[in-house]
Amino acid sequence: MENKGLYKKMKTPLNVLSLREQVYEYLRNEMTAGSLTSGSTINLTKIAEQLGISKTPLRDALIHLEIEGFVTILPRRGVMVNALKLKDVKDAYEAIGIIESSILLDCFDQITPSHISRLAELNQRMIKDIQNNDFSQLFQTNLAFHNVFNALSSNPLLNKFMFPIKHRLYDFQGQSYISDWELKNCEEHSQVISFLKQGNSREAAKILKDFHWSYSINEAFIKQFYAMTEQN
Repeated sequence: MENKGLYKKMKTPLNVLSLREQVYEYLRNEMTAGSLTSGSTINLTKIAEQLGISKTPLRDALIHLEIEGFVTILPRRGVMVNALKLKDVKDAYEAIGIIESSILLDCFDQITPSHISRLAELNQRMIKDIQNNDFSQLFQTNLAFHNVFNALSSNPLLNKFMFPIKHRLYDFQGQSYISDWELKNCEEHSQVISFLKQGNSREAAKILKDFHWSYSINEAFIKQFYAMTEQN
């Protein structure tokens, strides 16, 4: 069977994910691990042989990745892994800030004390992740924090829109991070939690849009990190 090699490599039951989805996850993991680097060209024949699959599910997965901005399919020239430029980061921060602050304002009446407790718990967990130098877990914990209120939105397309953008930012950061930056993010999380406890939705949303997801405020950290990743 053509999917046997992929099944062994990914250890994911085929009844859980389609073959295309498994190939997509495999390629995403390769990008995150640095095996597929920005600016490099993906060798479809080599990957298909490694995974023991045909090129059809591989092409389907690459189309998905192109829609999300991870790769560019070049006619008759192959597939290139896109680099994340500072302009991309700036656009991402602006888009996420607008969406998350809007969700928080729209869904404020749905936020309960249990939601606020969950936010506080996850923020403390993030601080522990930083102390443990566990960036991979930190990213997942951070996603969970923001999803506490993002998941309350009645428009599921908003989360589907933000999810690949946040992963693009994660890939930009790679496996390194700046602890001072992450601790600053946790402090801003604490401010959001504090304003939610006070019932002040506007100030909580302002922290998200004008501070947490402000490119200009985070620019020094972003450029510092970009320089770090350029050297790796």
